[in-house]
This record gives sequence, structure tokens and C-alpha cells, in this order.
Amino acid sequence: MKVLIWQSAYLGDVVLATSLLQNVLDFFEPQDVGFVGRPFIKDVLYGYDINIYTYDKTLKDSFNILKAIKHYDVALSIHMSLRTAILLYLSGIKKRIGFDRSEAEYLYTDLVHYEMYNTHEIYRNIKLLGLLMGKTLTPKKPKMFINDSVIYSVKQKFNLPKDFVVISPLSNFFLKTWKQDYFLEISKHIDMPVVILSDKVLQAFDNIKNVYNLSGKTTLVEFIHIIALSKLVIANDSSSIHIANAFNKKAISIYCATSSLYGFYPLMGAYLEPELNCHPCSINPKSCKTNTYECLGFVKPMDVIKVLDNILS
Repeated sequence: MKVLIWQSAYLGDVVLATSLLQNVLDFFEPQDVGFVGRPFIKDVLYGYDINIYTYDKTLKDSFNILKAIKHYDVALSIHMSLRTAILLYLSGIKKRIGFDRSEAEYLYTDLVHYEMYNTHEIYRNIKLLGLLMGKTLTPKKPKMFINDSVIYSVKQKFNLPKDFVVISPLSNFFLKTWKQDYFLEISKHIDMPVVILSDKVLQAFDNIKNVYNLSGKTTLVEFIHIIALSKLVIANDSSSIHIANAFNKKAISIYCATSSLYGFYPLMGAYLEPELNCHPCSINPKSCKTNTYECLGFVKPMDVIKVLDNILS
């Protein structure tokens, strides 16, 4: 039997999907397992000897992906978009297992109930495979593999210290992004070198003692491997948290509009979140319901520093 996993969402979602992937590989040979996702999955899934299909969501690529996956017997769809449902239906894959919260859920042959609250993502995803195998399964921890040549390269290129903490201050959503000034305050407190990572240049972190500001200076694969080298990661509700855990590193997640209730909290480490009447907002919030934006600054630097000191000690 050939099994395909489809997760074409964000970076952190794919990192968490490595949990399901490991469980699938317990039952099926690597050559019979495929994974569809955005082009960055080549970096995330390095070390997994499976069939990787990159999909950039263009019309041309949609036709290409249909040809590439038509020989699979089963599809496990973590992604819940309308586009995914349609493409899997058109692929001709006979057994298509998705969530009952998916758009166009009627295009799947089998549905699993999506536990919206108080269930970590890896426990939701494992149910897709559980339905296929006809039994309850225990999910594995997300796992990523280190490329030794990249490790050597980043150490040389950025002259990294032996021990350091990573701070990743950005997120794909504004309402998931803690105040930059608060991250700045924390970076000055930490009693060991700090590396700042983001896909955009953040000049506020320039010229601070013991701070290596690599914001906007790394490729994705460098970003991933610097996290792998770190002692601890401090970030928003973002992919950096899950990357850290996938390398068996602890992480501190700072919530703003979102919440641990949605199931994307760190499996190793800690998290802090606002205590407000309007909280939580939604999984991927785009606007503030109260126009106050209180959640962006509710958690204070000293709250994080206390947790940080406890973990590092």
C-alpha cells in the first residue's frame, strides 16, 4: 500500500507533521510513503528517505502534482483547504482521509473528528493514521535531522558561540507578535550569548552586548540549523517553537491573540498567555475584536524572564 501525507500549510505545521510521518513509517516502507507540501519541505524533511513532492499552488503545479500522486492508494490530509480537497479528489486516490472540519469535507472518503480545543496537533493528526490502521495509536514527538555540513557552515559563517539562546521575534500574523521592545529587554537580560533570528532585518537588536543579530541574514536551512545548535528558543506562537522541539530543545512560547488551547504549544519548555475576557481570539487572527490590541503586551518581560531563569538553571 502506498500512503501520501498532504500538509501544504505553514512551516511550523509541517514540522509538527513529522510526528505523523514517523508513525506512518512504522507501518509502511519509505519508498511507499509520499509527502506533499510547499517547496520548503525539502529543508524540513531532510533525512527522511521518502518521496517528497513540492507544491507551490500555481495552476501549472496543480496539474503536475495530480500526475505525480495518482499512483497512491491512500491520502492522509492534514491540510483542510478547499484546494487540497479538490486536488485529492481529482487525483483518483481511492481512500482519502481528512478532518470533518475541512472545506468540502464531502470530497473525502473517510473523516476524522477534529478536536478544536485542548488537544495538541500531533494527537489530532495521528487519528488520520489510526482510522486507516483501525486502532488507536500514540504519536511520536516531531523530529528533524541535522545536516552536519550545514552545521559546520553556519558555525564558520556566523562565528557562533558554543552556548547561546535563540530569540525569534516575528510571526506570520501581526496579532501573534509580541512587542519587539519586550524581546529587546529580554535579550539584554540573558546571561549568555543571544542570537536573533527572523526573515526580516531588525535593526533594534544591533550593537547590543552579547547579542548576535542575524535577522534577515540567514537562509531557511541556516535558520533551522542555528536553532538546532541553541540551548533554548524564545519566540511567539510560531514555527521556531516547533523546530526547537523537533531537535529536542526546549522552547518558551509567548502567546498574544492565540492560545495553547488550540493545540500548538511547545511539547518541551513552557508558554505564557494573556488573561483577558476577549482571549483567545482565533487560530489565525487577522484583526482585533476590541480594537485595543491588549493581548500584544499583556505578558510582560519579567514574566518571561522568570520562566527563562527557571529553565536555564
